[in-house]
Amino acid sequence: MNNKFFTILLITLFSLSVWGRTIKKCVPKKPSTPATPKSAVSAQMIVQGYEWGPAIPKIIVKFNDAVSGFDKDTFAVKTDNTEREVIDAYVSNEFGDKKEGASNYLTLELTVKTALIPFLGVSMGEASPFVYDMETGRNSWATSFNLDLDLVEKKTFKVGNYEYGNGNAFKTFTYNLAEDYVCPETQPWDKDSFTADGITLQRASFTPEGAEEDSGKNPLVIWLHGAGEGGRDLDITLLGNEVIALADEGIQKYFKKNGLSGAYVLAVQTPTMWMDRGDGTYNDGVSGEKQKSKYTKALIAAIEDYVANNDDLDLDRIYLGGCSNGGYMTMNLMFEHKDFYAAFYPICEAYMNRNISEEMIEEVKNNNIWFLQSQDDTTVDPLQTAMPTFYRLINAGAKNVHFTLKEKVVGTDDPEATYMGHYSWVYAFNDQVKEQFDNAKVLKDYPNITIENGALTSKDNYVTSANCKEEGNMWTWLASQKKN
Repeated sequence: MNNKFFTILLITLFSLSVWGRTIKKCVPKKPSTPATPKSAVSAQMIVQGYEWGPAIPKIIVKFNDAVSGFDKDTFAVKTDNTEREVIDAYVSNEFGDKKEGASNYLTLELTVKTALIPFLGVSMGEASPFVYDMETGRNSWATSFNLDLDLVEKKTFKVGNYEYGNGNAFKTFTYNLAEDYVCPETQPWDKDSFTADGITLQRASFTPEGAEEDSGKNPLVIWLHGAGEGGRDLDITLLGNEVIALADEGIQKYFKKNGLSGAYVLAVQTPTMWMDRGDGTYNDGVSGEKQKSKYTKALIAAIEDYVANNDDLDLDRIYLGGCSNGGYMTMNLMFEHKDFYAAFYPICEAYMNRNISEEMIEEVKNNNIWFLQSQDDTTVDPLQTAMPTFYRLINAGAKNVHFTLKEKVVGTDDPEATYMGHYSWVYAFNDQVKEQFDNAKVLKDYPNITIENGALTSKDNYVTSANCKEEGNMWTWLASQKKN
């Protein structure tokens, strides 16, 4: 290759390189696309039990970048179309625990309260995740329970580097919380099912911490739910009547005596209701004969199986109780299987007095029983159930039968609330059963009362809430009972 050709080649290559760079510089840049604003992507509700039932005190919202620059007044929150008051807001981990530093999780703590139902004159829990089916008479989880999260006017916050507010609108974040919830209070309970007599019952059991290593065998408290808490979901049973309170220190403290860790608790759930006569209808239409339940044999077997498989139970200290339908079933097992239990605590019990014969009274008069009800109960009339039965037991010579009758149902979770008179279990779970009747005065009053067709019809009886003044704590009493 001659020198002239080589020189021309170099000049050509250099020229092409410069031209190419020039062309490249002249290519116009495409306009940059603004980053898509980041926002919330999911949410979870924390469900807890209260005296009126379940409620939502906390919601955890997940964003697709770190959320910051907010306070408790930044957001407007609705659950199930009900406005909720935000009492705290903070970044957290996925479980709702406060966290230092950046996080994609925002936790909102909400006021939990009741709302007055004017035409009923009673209070109900606000924005409950349960829905009541009028046809079945049972509660279930709502299939739609929306969170609506909005930005309060003139407020700002950031997701990543993008700031909402000041002209950048935050679109309402709507999420169906029914698809994502946690019930922390029911998680310590063991859950299983038991089948007998062709019937499957659900069981939830609580073990007090340290029970297997303490100084001896521990008692067992059994709970039977009301009609609304039947089905196949034990969280409904545990939260619907605040049964989780039986595992809390407020009740457990009464059973922590003589070096024991507390009481085991067993809650059994029926697929329908305890008063099911066998065809899905109530068994209270009979008169002058025992009320039959299709679940009697299966329930007895479910309880006996649990007891047989727990070596730490004190077989002389097994206590049976429940409310409404469960109060009925407590009475039913007392009549059918009384020797297995040390004591009974029926609450607003629905066993009709007209169906309790004199022979049945004689059979159970020596049992240890504590009745609880509110005299304004319109669901289970105390004049047809507990009140005349109590009079009859005392007149028959009962020595360890007690009764607490309240005027109305007022709780502590919302001191301003007055509940339906049927909710007398509220007093038990709040440890407020601390008065009883003077049984000597009940006996003295017996000749003055009138019972017609099983119902107490006379007026000015001693057994009214105004006379329920004698000192007496139901849980102290229960914890002290042993088999006769």
